[in-house]
Amino acid sequence: MNRALKSQLGVLIRNLTALVCLGIFVSTYFHESTSPLRRGWAEDQRQPPDLARAEEAKSPLLAGDFTGALRTLPGEVLSYPGDPRFPYSLATVDLRLRRYTRAIPYAEMACKDDPASVRYRWMLRILTMLAGKPLSSIPLEYRLVVPPQAPSPIHFVDVTKSAGVQNFALGRGVAWGDFDNDGRDDLLVCAERSPFRLFHNLGNGKFTEVAGKMGLVDPVGLGCYAANFIDYDNDGFEDIFLTSNGWGGVNRLFLFHNDHGRRFVDVTQKAGLGGPINAFGTAWADYDRDGYADLAVATGIVEPAGGRIRLYHNDRNGSFTEVGLKAGLTKRAHWMSVCWGDFFGNGLQDLFAVSFDAGCTLYRNLGNGKFEDVTSRAGIRCPIASYTCDVLDYNQDGRPDLFVSTYPKANMGSMIAHVISGAPAPPRDRQLLFRNNGDGTFTRVSEAVGITGLHGAMASQVGDVDNDGYPDIVLGTGNPALDWDEPKVLYHNDGHGHYQDIAASAGLVDFGMLHGMAFSDYDDSGNLSLYGSFGGFYWGSREEARLFRNLGCGNRALEVKLVGTRSDRDGIGARLVATTDGRKVYAWEDGGSGFGSMNSRIVHLGLGASRQIESLEVDWPSGLHQHFANVRTGQRIEITEGRPHYRVLAVFRRDRSPAPAHPRASAPHE
Repeated sequence: MNRALKSQLGVLIRNLTALVCLGIFVSTYFHESTSPLRRGWAEDQRQPPDLARAEEAKSPLLAGDFTGALRTLPGEVLSYPGDPRFPYSLATVDLRLRRYTRAIPYAEMACKDDPASVRYRWMLRILTMLAGKPLSSIPLEYRLVVPPQAPSPIHFVDVTKSAGVQNFALGRGVAWGDFDNDGRDDLLVCAERSPFRLFHNLGNGKFTEVAGKMGLVDPVGLGCYAANFIDYDNDGFEDIFLTSNGWGGVNRLFLFHNDHGRRFVDVTQKAGLGGPINAFGTAWADYDRDGYADLAVATGIVEPAGGRIRLYHNDRNGSFTEVGLKAGLTKRAHWMSVCWGDFFGNGLQDLFAVSFDAGCTLYRNLGNGKFEDVTSRAGIRCPIASYTCDVLDYNQDGRPDLFVSTYPKANMGSMIAHVISGAPAPPRDRQLLFRNNGDGTFTRVSEAVGITGLHGAMASQVGDVDNDGYPDIVLGTGNPALDWDEPKVLYHNDGHGHYQDIAASAGLVDFGMLHGMAFSDYDDSGNLSLYGSFGGFYWGSREEARLFRNLGCGNRALEVKLVGTRSDRDGIGARLVATTDGRKVYAWEDGGSGFGSMNSRIVHLGLGASRQIESLEVDWPSGLHQHFANVRTGQRIEITEGRPHYRVLAVFRRDRSPAPAHPRASAPHE
């Protein structure tokens, strides 16, 4: 250690917090400290008011008091020169403070003191990348050789600041939706212990925050976990539903009614959604086909014995009735996420649920208001630490498949080793993709399609990022440990039954803890951009959210806004089939997925190079079938249930010319 750096280190350390070496707990902290089943609580059946705050009270670092932390570490640590833990801890503090250049020398010190540590060398690599410096600037003896990723057909650019959608917080769920019916997707962002955020899309690539102005306020101060836009009363305006502080104990739900785009009014109590509840992820669908969307809520994550999934039936008068037990949703677990899909092809919405401790459960909709647990019969098996679920048709065979994100019991060191070696993770530690066989059973195909990485995935989302017609999968990775810096993952579907991670080559580069994610073509480009709600568990792990704009690759798309009349207004569960160039592309209107998140309500159909669709079919939840012929790509259209013509809402920017397609071109209902 040179004299100047040693002197600087001495000044900092004398002012540092009683900081235990973060590397000591990296491998076990998530499962031992943040699990609701941790020792001491599960045994005596007592619930702390908030798991995170209980830990923060013990550590100024976890509480985000970095200044205080830098004042309280005993100066005696200077008596241990050559101990890599202390410069590594300093590098970690600067990482959290986003002082990447300043942190690099301390990471180098740790590497010098322990050159065999892959963990210290990885930290040095990440800090160098975040500081915008070339990896060649790392001393040769500390460099890690990481295999290059497959090339990406598209590229993302971080436009968070220029778009005005910053949110430095403990990020949770996100949702896209057009709350004022101006034809542009707005953005709803959740965070724990922070105000609700609603970003209004101005149409020029920029947003303005309007939550307070619109009456979207949190009188409790808990913040929110799940974020949904939903027209629950079919009045033509997107309302807002939120859950609050899932890890923090028994809290509440929020339902805000949209008063014609002018303001939001809290109608939670009036709607029958008041009262205490330990809620996490949510999803909407009209399970009884009465024309109104119903609500499923994952609960029980901090309850010692777990909870049951709550099913709120929409009574069509502005209120809901909880019917979960009556419907047969009796299984108790620490539920994390739920999603809906017609997995048996009979026009009924079935419910899939993911838990932290009891794997996954598939409830088949029997059509009489009741559900049956068919998990074993369907052949679905999930590891214990499962987090989120998504519905997709990965092989475009017309049947909805299932993806489940998982969090293996692995430490950062083993994940780094996997990245360096490229070796497959042990089977029980992999993410899960289940193919729908069409006969009531599913087959796990993770290995067959190449999804074999070792990832600490707490979140997931699905979208066709390159418009080739095949859905891709994004993973939100991370850990509450403050020194955890795991890369994000973008599994690209090559259309031939195989996935490859292209996140880094696509520009989707961030090493923070990522929860809620959602896709939208917010800029009318015909490409799906991604908003990620970053932030950890402790106040000290707050991070900036990110809007990654998709620059596209030249492939074309058609986007469809559905307006239900007999079905629920949002048309949740509707199936779309586009036939072009001898193939079919399938998509469904989604009612919520991933980590309490919701993609744009606009259905996005990637269609490769096709400039025209020969046939576009819509199967509505009501049972109505509609068909349109010779629909041009490169535009967004609106289809209203039962009307014979569609309406053009927007022509994508790349397709605008002095002589665009006639804005009212349509085909008759067949």
